[in-house]
Amino acid sequence: MSARFASDQPSGLSNHIKNVAIVGATGRIGTHITRTLLATGAHKITALTRPSSSPLPADVTRKEIDYTVPSTLTSALQNQDFLIISLSATAPRDAQTKLIAAAAEAGVKWIMPSEYGTDVAARPDVGQDILLGPGMLAARKQIVDAGMSFVGVACGPWYEFSLSEGERSFGFELKQRRVTFYDRGETKITTSTWPLCGEAVAKLLSLPILPEGASDEQPTLSRWRNQSLRIGSFFISQREMFDSVLRVTGTKEEDWEVQYEDVGERYERAMKGVREGNMALFGVMLYARVMRGDGASDLEQGKANAVLGLGEESLDKMTKVAVAMAKEKQ
Repeated sequence: MSARFASDQPSGLSNHIKNVAIVGATGRIGTHITRTLLATGAHKITALTRPSSSPLPADVTRKEIDYTVPSTLTSALQNQDFLIISLSATAPRDAQTKLIAAAAEAGVKWIMPSEYGTDVAARPDVGQDILLGPGMLAARKQIVDAGMSFVGVACGPWYEFSLSEGERSFGFELKQRRVTFYDRGETKITTSTWPLCGEAVAKLLSLPILPEGASDEQPTLSRWRNQSLRIGSFFISQREMFDSVLRVTGTKEEDWEVQYEDVGERYERAMKGVREGNMALFGVMLYARVMRGDGASDLEQGKANAVLGLGEESLDKMTKVAVAMAKEKQ
């Protein structure tokens, strides 16, 4: 049976996470997680990379892996306390399964699986509807069955990324000044910025693993053992995003082409395309489902921002970031 309190553990066993391995350290979310973990000064970071990966910060140890050679994974994960997985779309389909198996063999105790979206345990129906949930739940089960623990990050869609990605995500084509509102554009969802996600993970991994004793009420990593860590930057509707875009760009609504689409019909149209093999519609399907209006991406209940001491963010500042990103993309 696992110890409930730090005082129950063998003498000399650390009650803090020190050695952290990251898969995807140079990716979209991984970059921010790596940067904020390094800034704490309390963690030794190892990046598991394929040979062609991007450069890493000087303070990060690089270990090259080959998913077709499991021993490279196990070797790279030796002496690691925590494994963070953030897989790109180009990663092998069985990459996470292999990483979890290697982590168990190497003696890793904690894993953050590649999720970063909806709370798949609380809303398995949504997970099923976006086709990602079954795989996420299977990864969680694999971790627990192997005797390890997980923390999943439920952050909703990434705000600045989704706002800048074009019509397929939040409905905005910022450079062209066009927006498509789903229904009336009034459904609120929880969204998170990349910096907030990075800060949340760094704060989480800087907590004690266990409370010192029964009277210790400080937050600990074990508080979220085998659960989702809910975080969020803005609980916001498309209309509120649009108001922020107008402020940041100095434009008026009449300067924009505004369209409306039934969100249920949008989801069904996109899902039909995905099932026919048109994966370009996958993002359209995903966003339409989480913005349907049934609380699919409402993570406000149980949100851990205050407990972790996460800072407040400026909506317009992050909208400005999204506008700049869109200029580079579109």
